[in-house]
Amino acid sequence: MEAAKEMTQRELALLVKNPYSYKGKIIVLYATITQFDSATGPCTFRADIAHAKQKERWDYDDNSVFTGGDGVSDCPDLGGFVDGDVVQITATSLGSISYDTQIGGRTTVPSFHVEKIAAVK
Repeated sequence: MEAAKEMTQRELALLVKNPYSYKGKIIVLYATITQFDSATGPCTFRADIAHAKQKERWDYDDNSVFTGGDGVSDCPDLGGFVDGDVVQITATSLGSISYDTQIGGRTTVPSFHVEKIAAVK
């Protein structure tokens, strides 16, 4: 496994613009979890991401989706996290994922597999 790479603000902007350009790369992101409930399941969550720890929760800008473990039911590393947590994540970039929104639209966002996750104080 390659070493995880800290991202610059510009690199993150390029990833968000073209998620497939980073597919397979292992990176370090900071995030605030925005949805982690029965709709996402125990192994998937939505989060707003940034290249570095931000001062306020609302400073994390870019919506994304993270999956851990087997992506379905076996994801012990995610068990202690909930909506609202601020985390540092080492993740493998998977490209993008599209999903239906609650207001009847569809959106496409960067997608990642969690390799390591830790709460940020």
